[in-house]
Amino acid sequence: MVRFTSLFATFLVATTTVLAVPTPKLAEQPVVTYLGTQGPILSSGAYTTKGIVFTSGTVPSFNGSIVTGGIEAQTAQVIKNIGVTLAEAGTSWDYVMKTTVYLADMGDYAAMNAVYGAMLPSPKPGRTAVQVGKLPGDFLIEIEAIAAVPDS
Repeated sequence: MVRFTSLFATFLVATTTVLAVPTPKLAEQPVVTYLGTQGPILSSGAYTTKGIVFTSGTVPSFNGSIVTGGIEAQTAQVIKNIGVTLAEAGTSWDYVMKTTVYLADMGDYAAMNAVYGAMLPSPKPGRTAVQVGKLPGDFLIEIEAIAAVPDS
């Protein structure tokens, strides 16, 4: 019994040592895209890996300024901004699988939903919408998206 315990302990130590050695990533480096980076609040971008694009939270900015006109105008601008980022990453809204919508006020949901529904292709991606305490920059909406990159 002592021999079995010793052999098992030796095997366990050897296996743990082999498994603990880091392996290099074989995939090519991810593509990072940016749409109008104007500082930490107005920056936007995406991380692309293994055929999937993860956009960062995208805000309603145009030429470095938050658009005015309420939730409808801001929703439309965010959707346009994400579209540009997706195009730069080699995809489009047609391949978006999931979005997360952050609203400063859930009372804006119906108005946001009307613009969202009118601008996005069908079938619509899965979506989560939540009210957050406060968005940086005092804008009304922020959206992030996950999209597939189509095969060429």
